[in-house]
Amino acid sequence: MPAAPADFYAGLREHGAVVPVHLDGPVPAWLVIGYDACNWALRDGLVFSRDLGQWSVSQNGLLPPGWPLEPHVTPMPNMLYAQGEEHLRLRGAFTKSLRKIGSNRRQAMISKAADQLIDRFVDDGHADIVGQFAVPLPGAVLAALFGFKAQEAVQLQQAVLTLLSGGEQALAANERLTELIAVLVARRRAEPRTDIVTGLLEAGLSDDETRWTIWLSINAGIGATAAWTASSCALLAEQEDARSDLRSGMRNVPGVMAEVLWDHTPVQQVIGRIATQDTDLYGTTVRRGDLLVLSLAGANLDHARFGGSAARRSYTEDNNSHLAWGNGAHGCPAQGLATAIVRGGVERLWTRLDDLHLTHPEQPTDWDDSVIVRIPKWLGVSWSPARAHARLTTLAPIGAH
Repeated sequence: MPAAPADFYAGLREHGAVVPVHLDGPVPAWLVIGYDACNWALRDGLVFSRDLGQWSVSQNGLLPPGWPLEPHVTPMPNMLYAQGEEHLRLRGAFTKSLRKIGSNRRQAMISKAADQLIDRFVDDGHADIVGQFAVPLPGAVLAALFGFKAQEAVQLQQAVLTLLSGGEQALAANERLTELIAVLVARRRAEPRTDIVTGLLEAGLSDDETRWTIWLSINAGIGATAAWTASSCALLAEQEDARSDLRSGMRNVPGVMAEVLWDHTPVQQVIGRIATQDTDLYGTTVRRGDLLVLSLAGANLDHARFGGSAARRSYTEDNNSHLAWGNGAHGCPAQGLATAIVRGGVERLWTRLDDLHLTHPEQPTDWDDSVIVRIPKWLGVSWSPARAHARLTTLAPIGAH
């Protein structure tokens, strides 16, 4: 992904709100980068369907063998691809399953996971905050919430991030991910527990529906929350003004997280929607059967739509006009869980390491090659271990009220 996404999308926008692209080779699609165009495509499920079985390229057998993005366009029996009553049934089962975990227990799990990760590197005074914190945190929390064993968590997050990055290893990573999920579903069918997978089964989903609901939830959950956490940590490490404002109470962590949703949208592109008829989409003729890749990042950085400069909006947790969660019937159903993980992790990190800063500020951030999520490959940060230990003595034990 580009280091300066605002400039990148501004350059593309010179060609319109909808631009032709190729995905990983000769696979044609439309990239929707205009805010209004993207919002329309997200909301109008009749003209722009989530049923990728209607995609003309796949219908005509034109996908290249071993195409890395194939797992993201293959219809599955889960809420992402379902329509109408079927979509409501599957989405309802998922939202119901989330209630298997009480908010107090969930928060304690997040704080405990964050502290365990911080404890591993706090005495060093430096770390790759992406690989040692932002990525393993949601992996550990979501693995526990869904019911994976501790030793499966690392395999899970590695498979998801490899799959989201695309490339030669993506298909093998997807096979490993589906294997891990199948084992878990069989285990929970035989031994129910108080976790999300048990909740899906109790809600009446078949084993197949449960597996593909988990596949969707784990991919979206680990990928998006890891990216959101990493970019929030990067903002804190890079900007002394942000750290000063946090210390003085002029800003808070939710405000930092909201800034990331706008300027470094965790899920950059959504693949996608299929045009069900020939349509004029803000000046571009889209044909029936065409694939639309919805650029949530491009839409959120449509500066002209919001009045010009970056000062067009205030970064507060109450400003939800961005499209980072999607919109319409297929908007993210787990906003609360994702927000809890990122906020809990970043607040715990900031509370313990409030002098966090870049180890090498002169080095530009190197971003992952994924077209789906925006996440740094690594981010070297430093702090004072003595200060961190002094602050730890003032913290309440995990689970205290």
